Amino acid sequence: MNSISTGNSVGKPVIRGLSGERIKILSNGVGVDHQQYGVRHMPTTDTFLIDRAEVVRGASSVLYGSSALGGAINLLPPGIAWGRPLEGETLTRYSTNNGQWDPGVKASGGNGTLGYSFGIIRRSAGNIETPDEPTYFPPPPAEQFRDAPAYTGRLGFTGFEQVNGDFALGYRDDSGGEWTARYARYSDEHNFLLPPPGGNLPPAAGEEGIGQYIDNEQIELAGEKQAGNITWKPNLLWQNNRRRSNAAGTPRVAGFDHAIDIEFDQYTARLEAQHGPVLGLDGGTVGIEYVTKDQVSRGTTQLSPGGTIDNAAIFAFEEKQLGGLLLQAGLRYDHHEIEGEASKTANPSQSVIDAEPHHFDVVTGSLGGIYSLTDRLSVAANVGRGFRAPTLFELYVAGQHGGVAAFQRGDSSLEEETSLNTDLSLRWVSESLRAKATIYRNVIDNYTFLRDTGQAMNGLPVLAYDQADAELIGAELSIEKDVNAWLTLNAAAETVNGERRDNDDELPLLPADNVRLGATFTPASDGWLRAPRGSVTVRYYAAKDAAPGELFAQFDGAPFGTASTDGYFLVDLGAGFSPQIAGQTVHLDAAVHNLLDTDYRGFLDTYKGYALSPGRDIRLTARIPFGG
Repeated sequence: MNSISTGNSVGKPVIRGLSGERIKILSNGVGVDHQQYGVRHMPTTDTFLIDRAEVVRGASSVLYGSSALGGAINLLPPGIAWGRPLEGETLTRYSTNNGQWDPGVKASGGNGTLGYSFGIIRRSAGNIETPDEPTYFPPPPAEQFRDAPAYTGRLGFTGFEQVNGDFALGYRDDSGGEWTARYARYSDEHNFLLPPPGGNLPPAAGEEGIGQYIDNEQIELAGEKQAGNITWKPNLLWQNNRRRSNAAGTPRVAGFDHAIDIEFDQYTARLEAQHGPVLGLDGGTVGIEYVTKDQVSRGTTQLSPGGTIDNAAIFAFEEKQLGGLLLQAGLRYDHHEIEGEASKTANPSQSVIDAEPHHFDVVTGSLGGIYSLTDRLSVAANVGRGFRAPTLFELYVAGQHGGVAAFQRGDSSLEEETSLNTDLSLRWVSESLRAKATIYRNVIDNYTFLRDTGQAMNGLPVLAYDQADAELIGAELSIEKDVNAWLTLNAAAETVNGERRDNDDELPLLPADNVRLGATFTPASDGWLRAPRGSVTVRYYAAKDAAPGELFAQFDGAPFGTASTDGYFLVDLGAGFSPQIAGQTVHLDAAVHNLLDTDYRGFLDTYKGYALSPGRDIRLTARIPFGG
């Protein structure tokens, strides 16, 4: 996996070269939305408030429908400690690069019948710092430095504030059923640093920012009940998400200027039935799901309009063991409707005024198998059909998108994307060695992308949505070796190539080829220096050119900066131990990212066109468990 980043405040997952609307984010198995049409729009879930994340690579439309064409990430909330009155931990973390403080606390408990869990964290960060290198804007005396960034050192307008929380109540009935009600909220305010001239002031006046405000609320009612050979898992989820953004040049300290104000309510009802052996099959899951979304756009700039989306689906996923071969197969039917509505759009474009409903009826399927060649070596193969319906944004966007320094234009005639994804893996697992090698191919019909029209408005490029058939081919390799009881070596490598099939143009925002080498140290210690640990990681990212029409590719032609990046190395260190202080275990850790303060631009860093990526960052963490 990779991440599309924007400073220290935004990270968007990339799975095998696909991101954004092609990656489904799930909360406890139910799809959620975070208006991910924007390349800088991060998921609205705090990692401190989840128990773990499960990543499914490749087309996952069989289980999760539209937007799972490239994969899915299931964020699982903390479980309830039913048998203990109280257990939890506190967190305090400080990051030196941007002066970020992250204090948080979470806890759980129960009496066997009733239970609870809660967590809250506040994240407060200042501006990030990059190596202080020469800049071109204002220009240096020599033209050969024109690729120098516009901004280095302390980057203005890159701070953020967040307060995020999660609270759940649970009940266990006499027959072992579990029922949970959960409320979660994510509240964020941040700025983005704009490229020059990106706002209201002339370039010589210095940096400018754009303020954004995000609020996300979720209420989930979930259950698990065994009845004979079937475990029933009902789930109801309500999500309210509001994204407000100022016009370019108006930072958040100035308050909201009503430029962009998009809010939706999404309701999901999902019922899964996990069954044991039946009809010669060993077990599996069948289910139904209905999602309805109502969106309004209140801003003075339309950008994404108001409208409604409905999706009804039925699916099944089954397993069968045949000797050393485990077969898995799935099938799903989706009926998807989407309609832009002028009545829910404050300043609708003509395409929204003329909008008519779009209907998509799609069948997807998957077939996979794992065969054990030996006790240690196995081979796995999968083939899956995926789909993704066009979004309100892609169909009807019309306006300046400050986050990408461009005007964007939708296309109401877009069709659904469909894909055929295949992969083949070899896996080796022994007591001291774990290794995996995978090759994959993903053929996508009607791949939706932004095309540079060659036009400009107010000095910004006009990008329009278009479609073409595309193909992605990639390979992944990972290996982990236990040298002895206290030393483990690891390595990984990744390459992915994606092209349009009509003209061989490269697809946008693919990760650069990369290699990682690392070691972890866990020496034994019985004294005060308990559970010592350390790590060192060296990463290499190859040079990469921006694809035609790629967001921020316009900076390859600007009088400063570049959207294409050079190769670079990064070195990270980590160390920690867990002493007992006054009878209480305290976990103390330090991590250093970019140890050598390397001057670089990450290809998936959206500031790459006009600023460097973050410099050295030392993160100090203290975790104190309690109760239990």
